[in-house]
Amino acid sequence: MNTKNKEVSTQDSRPEVITLTPETDIYESKEGVTLYMDLPGVSKKTLDIDVDQNILTIKGEIGLTTAENMQPTYMDVRANSFERRFTLGDELDSSKIKAKLDQGALKLSIPRLEKHQPKKITIKVA
Repeated sequence: MNTKNKEVSTQDSRPEVITLTPETDIYESKEGVTLYMDLPGVSKKTLDIDVDQNILTIKGEIGLTTAENMQPTYMDVRANSFERRFTLGDELDSSKIKAKLDQGALKLSIPRLEKHQPKKITIKVA
């Protein structure tokens, strides 16, 4: 994951806010688009996926846990939240998006609208 935003408050009472941008693999086929995103430490409860005006937003919280009486010496991931946005083309059917989260790996399947899917033409012999 890449660090997206890093805001440091000038007030001592507000903590530093870091939002991660998860890296995503995108595959396109005649049937639609499939996105794969690694989200280690993310559960279904802390994951939020929505579409508004063709903008797909994936965001949530990362559940980082450390054993009691242990302090990390070094951490690659210091943020506890992530967000990623994608603009969906008009040929995709956002009402039929399927999402599957399996052990920190998210798979989103976005089908094309029926009118944009390839059609097989049957040939009649006269």
